[in-house]
Amino acid sequence: MKTLLFKLKDLKKGRFKKRHNRFAGELIYQGKVDSVHIHDPGRLQELLLEDAEVLFTESRGKLTYYLKAIKKEGEWILLDSALHSKIAEQVLKVMPEFSHVSEIRREVPLGKSRIDFVLDETPLEVKGVSLVKDGLALFPDAPTKRGRRHVKEIIDHDGVLMFLILRKAEKFAPNAETDPKFAQELSRARRTGISIIPVQIEFDGEGIYYGGKIKLAEF
Repeated sequence: MKTLLFKLKDLKKGRFKKRHNRFAGELIYQGKVDSVHIHDPGRLQELLLEDAEVLFTESRGKLTYYLKAIKKEGEWILLDSALHSKIAEQVLKVMPEFSHVSEIRREVPLGKSRIDFVLDETPLEVKGVSLVKDGLALFPDAPTKRGRRHVKEIIDHDGVLMFLILRKAEKFAPNAETDPKFAQELSRARRTGISIIPVQIEFDGEGIYYGGKIKLAEF
């Protein structure tokens, strides 16, 4: 059963044109080509395709628009990593595993990193996953030294790792082909008993929903 977390407002619909670099691209809206901010450092090669339908808002920055989601094979996929913390915070409120938590602190320094949350005394780091192949969600889609460092900090401080699965998937695994060092670190986290929680997140073009946990694949 899906649980509504929150809705996005003031969305516009257009077509994606091209990506210039990690954070900038172009889209077509009402017949006009304009600039769009892409707040996701991943490669997104299988998603950011020319003429794909996109949802976006007005931008407060230098570019005209701000990309929120893209449609592939009939599924809306969130592409705004700035939403991950807000989504995770709402997920924490509906998951029974976290019903005992009395205090949630955000963006807390931990070792050489800044971790998304500390739940009472337990650190929790959140990652968004938009790459899915044959029902298997994979992270990352580009090498990430920062991600490896975060996993190490979570291991060192006996924390929790939450992966927001932003496309429909059956299982989750680290992407050993793209970043073998991250995969090794996540495997070490699993062996040492760190809680790794992949949760299904769905977006219908307006509402963002929690769809429950999915399984971990073998790794």
